[in-house]
Amino acid sequence: MGHCAVHRQPLCALRSVSHYLEALHLARVPQFRAALGEGYPLHIDATCEHGKGGLFVCMDGWRGWVLVAGRIPSEHENHLRPLVEKATRLFGDPIAIVRDMGQGGANAVAPLREKGITDLICHYHFLAAVGKKLFEQPYGLLRKLLKSSKVRTDLRALLRDLRTYSTTSPHEGRFGKGVVREELLALVLWILEGDGTKDLLYPFALVHLEFFQRCREALQRAQCWVQGARTLPERRAVDHLATLVRRLDKDNRFATAVTRLEEGWQTFCELREVLQLSNAELPRADVRAHQKELASLEARRLREIEEALREYRAELGERIASEQSKEARSTSPSTVIVKYLDRYGERLFGHPTRRDEGGNIVAIVERTNNVPEHFFGHEKQHLRRRLGRANLGRDLEDQPAQAALVANLRHPDYVRVLCGSLDQLPMAFAKLDERALQQTTPLCRSNRDSRLQHRIRVLLKGEQTVISGTDGQESNRCLTR
Repeated sequence: MGHCAVHRQPLCALRSVSHYLEALHLARVPQFRAALGEGYPLHIDATCEHGKGGLFVCMDGWRGWVLVAGRIPSEHENHLRPLVEKATRLFGDPIAIVRDMGQGGANAVAPLREKGITDLICHYHFLAAVGKKLFEQPYGLLRKLLKSSKVRTDLRALLRDLRTYSTTSPHEGRFGKGVVREELLALVLWILEGDGTKDLLYPFALVHLEFFQRCREALQRAQCWVQGARTLPERRAVDHLATLVRRLDKDNRFATAVTRLEEGWQTFCELREVLQLSNAELPRADVRAHQKELASLEARRLREIEEALREYRAELGERIASEQSKEARSTSPSTVIVKYLDRYGERLFGHPTRRDEGGNIVAIVERTNNVPEHFFGHEKQHLRRRLGRANLGRDLEDQPAQAALVANLRHPDYVRVLCGSLDQLPMAFAKLDERALQQTTPLCRSNRDSRLQHRIRVLLKGEQTVISGTDGQESNRCLTR
């Protein structure tokens, strides 16, 4: 059986299940609204793969349920707002909205904001936006300079040549005959890859800057790691290494870019420390490594962070005032951060809580948008494992948006409301009538033409009604005659 046939079989099954699941999901809306009780925080986000398969979800941040999902061609307001409105129409207004900093999302939730519903920006996305603004120009320059210098390429070639040597028996190689200690190979590999830990996403890690810094430390490390009398290949290899890393001293633009990056990085780390955003709270972090605070402690922590950020804003203002020249003030990292704080600061805090009968805080709205971020990451990982390929653009386009609802079946509280238990799901599907199935979203691949295809179905159905009516009239005439 060909690859396409293998792919199509589970896809067809998924389409069928998604169709019935959405119908059942919509049929149980009154029960879901009752289960949501005192409200829910609405987390919204979109994903795609290399510009294909755009998917937008509205999720309950406390329960992790997908409330509404839809295919979108872009993150423009016109595509997002109907889905947000559908979510609020079905499940009621949320107690808060959590989103990224995209303008489309901001405009899509504007009607809710006008109602007085708290509109919150994800702390991770805020910090990431500040970092990208701080590093964009010098980091792009450093990346370009490193590429043109070919230092990385030549270091990899050096490592390949050193691997041909033995640590015990002499070998004739590029750098002469002799042995090479493992520490020298470790040094070159360290320059290329660091300590081997997984890098954080940009701008929470600046891999090109870290590489440049390791190159600056390379010869000093060589003195510590490859001590004592060196063999002929070791001496020649270290001399060659020195020649490679000294290339970075020949272009003054390296120093300019690195100085700006190091200054910006220091200020960025200050802001991150004030916001107390740990690695475990980043989107691609292992969720098992993140220990959630008790809701009451998290509420207190957010108040402390808000106060610390207010003090840090005042400190940055003093730094800017002390800058000597107007040009230095306008381009300093402090100025960049102050502009972002003044523009978005009011959206960073004010997270609503839920309390029990005794007034104790039992839940608080999350300060990141990790609920949909982790959802997308898990679903893509599952899809890659099933299909065995990295690029999922076409697969996401083929997969109906309603497939996002299938993930809800992992939540026991959702399943209890939906059908009681997974064993009873087939029976619940069987009880759906034609009217319930007609309420679902069309299972079409191209989101761009979905409205036109829906219009085609309406027109065809209208034609059938007219034809049926005409046939009935003709039959009546025949009977009358």
